[in-house]
Amino acid sequence: MEVREIRKNELDQLLEFYLLHLYDVKDDPLADKKVVDQIWNTIQTSENFAVLGVFDKNILMASCSITIVPNLTRGCRSYALIENIATHRKHRREGYGKTILLYAADYAKERNCYKAMFMTGHLNTKVEQFCQATGFSGEDKKAYIKRWEY
Repeated sequence: MEVREIRKNELDQLLEFYLLHLYDVKDDPLADKKVVDQIWNTIQTSENFAVLGVFDKNILMASCSITIVPNLTRGCRSYALIENIATHRKHRREGYGKTILLYAADYAKERNCYKAMFMTGHLNTKVEQFCQATGFSGEDKKAYIKRWEY
């Protein structure tokens, strides 16, 4: 098993993974290839963005995105936002999700973040237990979300 940043040349594998394993994408079609390539280039060239992956025999088993946000409080220590966590549908509950989330937390800590926040749209007991098993607390903060139609 290998856990690392997803490389520039692995975009197609990542997009296929998202389509198959992230969520029901019928209501969220993939953007135009030119736009996708521009966003991927931004992610790949910034020290504040990364997409992380767990690979087993070169197959992407879990991934998440992480954003390191520069911050003027807390001694100018950044914080991290972890999103888009997904595990291969056929390999859930095998430890890949826990591995990627713990790796993301370590990734943030290594970059001197004072905290990492992970948000999920799946609100059930299993997800709550998963989050707690990786050291994330649902008691510290509450997220309020505003979305715009596109």
